[in-house]
Amino acid sequence: MQKFNNPCIKTGDFARLCGTNKRTLFHYDEIGLFSPAYTDEKGYRYYSENQCDVFFTITCLKELGMPLKEIREYISHRDPADIRRLLEEQQKKVAAELEQLSRIQTVIDTKLSLLARAEELEDVTDLSEVFLETCEEEEFLVLSDPLYSNDHDRIFSVLCSHIASCSQAHLNSGHPYGAMMPVSSLREGDCETYAYFFTKTKLPPEKIPRHIDVHRKEAGTYAAVYLRGDYYASEEAFRTLLEYVDRQGLLTGEFVYKEAVLDELSAREEDYLTRISVRCRN
Repeated sequence: MQKFNNPCIKTGDFARLCGTNKRTLFHYDEIGLFSPAYTDEKGYRYYSENQCDVFFTITCLKELGMPLKEIREYISHRDPADIRRLLEEQQKKVAAELEQLSRIQTVIDTKLSLLARAEELEDVTDLSEVFLETCEEEEFLVLSDPLYSNDHDRIFSVLCSHIASCSQAHLNSGHPYGAMMPVSSLREGDCETYAYFFTKTKLPPEKIPRHIDVHRKEAGTYAAVYLRGDYYASEEAFRTLLEYVDRQGLLTGEFVYKEAVLDELSAREEDYLTRISVRCRN
């Protein structure tokens, strides 16, 4: 057999160079996917160093889930147009997977941040004191359809629709959904009227579908109280919050925001932690 002209290395050395093993190289040779540059009269395989790029590309396509048979068809034809189409298809697939991984990373970061805040408030057993907290940057809240209702069937229907809409558009950044309560209703003792449900997102408004409403929750000072236990047993929390801002002579925004810090993902119901806050200014 004619010896290959380019410098060659043994199978084991080539395997180490490419981060694989000899068994994989033997298998690829057997199925006609990737063969050595030269095989001597004793059957020993030798590979050229310039085959590393081909092997690397095969490995990448395999990790993307492409069947070896399909990879072999492209490799065997060695047609630039076909390879371009293949790589462009895989490029789109990789971009989609990277976007999904980025969303997952955001959710993980959010959950860790919420857990850290909960640890700071682990001494809260029922209702905390009122804190004045600074929100450094405005937040974007994806809104449900408007409610301004205390009808439970209507509330539940809008909530389900909101959750589905956020899920389909991949808008959830890891924050549990929250609720916006009209301050005017709360001041009249009505703790059952919801204005909107919301889901906090990390996406800027221009990346959110146009048919979905976004509320810009402005940066600044918020009076906040934390409730331990039942998310819905919040009448005292609302009253405590508004009494505090009145004593301090503060003006409030239009809505009180009610959002979970610890929910069913990370705690038993008696250990749930809810943040109830309102924008305030002198």
